[in-house]
Amino acid sequence: MKSVLTCLLIASTSAALAAPTHRAPYALQLWNDPDFARYFVGTYGSLPDVEPTLKDADREILQALLPLMTKPADALQFLSKVVNKDSNAIFDFQMASLYFDNGMMDASEKWYAAALAKEPSFRRAWRGLGMAQVRGMKWPEAVSSLGKAIGLGIQDGPTYGLLAYALLSLDRASSAESAYRQALMFQPDSMDWKMGLVRASLKQLKAAEAAALCDEILRDHPERMDLLSLQAEAFLVMKENTRATENLEILVRSGQAKGEDMKRLGDIYLASKEPALALSAYSRWLERGDKQPKDDVTHAIAAAESMSLQNAMTEATLLLKKTKQVANKDLPPESEAKLLKVEARLQMSAGKGDTAAPILQRVVELNPMDGGALMLLGQHFSDKSDNVKATAYYERATKIKDTEADALIRLAQLNIGASKLADALPLLKRSNDLKPRDSVQKLIQDLEKFLKKSAR
Repeated sequence: MKSVLTCLLIASTSAALAAPTHRAPYALQLWNDPDFARYFVGTYGSLPDVEPTLKDADREILQALLPLMTKPADALQFLSKVVNKDSNAIFDFQMASLYFDNGMMDASEKWYAAALAKEPSFRRAWRGLGMAQVRGMKWPEAVSSLGKAIGLGIQDGPTYGLLAYALLSLDRASSAESAYRQALMFQPDSMDWKMGLVRASLKQLKAAEAAALCDEILRDHPERMDLLSLQAEAFLVMKENTRATENLEILVRSGQAKGEDMKRLGDIYLASKEPALALSAYSRWLERGDKQPKDDVTHAIAAAESMSLQNAMTEATLLLKKTKQVANKDLPPESEAKLLKVEARLQMSAGKGDTAAPILQRVVELNPMDGGALMLLGQHFSDKSDNVKATAYYERATKIKDTEADALIRLAQLNIGASKLADALPLLKRSNDLKPRDSVQKLIQDLEKFLKKSAR
């Protein structure tokens, strides 16, 4: 039996590593709480008014079982000889609870379901099933099971709290908030439920309430520095960027900032047009290990682009360099193209068009429909008076919806520069039909007057 238990443990661990549909909103401390373990283990007995009725023979079996409960393999072996389709549901429940205590959620669910098949109103089995489903991140099922347990009369902090946790994992923040408040009535000092209430409030953009809750918790638990990060989120929703920055800087200086905190700090400094401070925060963020490489590289590229638009070319260049080092040449084509395009724009802004051109050509290789890159290449060759190549790139850009109107104007300008006014006019009219602009309309009118006058 012990070897069977070992195999089940391995299988259960493998299942736990599978990616859930929704991530848990935060890590619960509940599972490591000895009070919760005692509370849960303490339910191995029977509550005769709401539980399966025990016969004398069942009580004898329970008395023989109780000394074995500290040795799960022995207890499971004992129960395997007892449980059958005609046995009392309390023994299926005991099997489920043993598997739960040993982290084997799939087996636990199976035995809770078996107990409920025999006794559909067995409320502790509904609660146990819901708890196992929370551990397995089966959120909709957990909500259903825990709701059933509450409906049958269970009123306690863990049941309401885990229901709230499952609801929050499903982005049902309003319902989660109500359940967290119920849980806190039973367990007013639970950090799990307080943290959950803060997150549920933030999800509903109740920023002032979330910030006040963080203050309340921090007064009693100043060591919970992670609350400064949550409170910073609330301050940002309230548009109190300075207060958010103060919180995040405290985390950074205390060495307790996570990657997301540093990224958020960089975003705040960037929005405040402080590119040097933004670069410092982003650089520290990119050097950390707790990142999501694909998403974060994209974010860093966008930040570098924003810096360039603020004319912070030095900071943008340095951030892009750091981003390339982190990416380590292992980027999906879309992200590589974005990075290269920003790099090319920086080179062109620095007057290094010849350096930018091959970079842009690589962008077009990766994404032939990148209208922005085609426009930049057209501009580069136009600046070099290579109108043949410039025309070729602008014509390709006219085939792309987002750049068609602007590319038509550039083609018209090339024709005007070559004194081909009659060829420029229809291009300008097409562009103005797609994207009406007063300046283009005025140019069309002036060209028409000139051409009419020339025809006389």
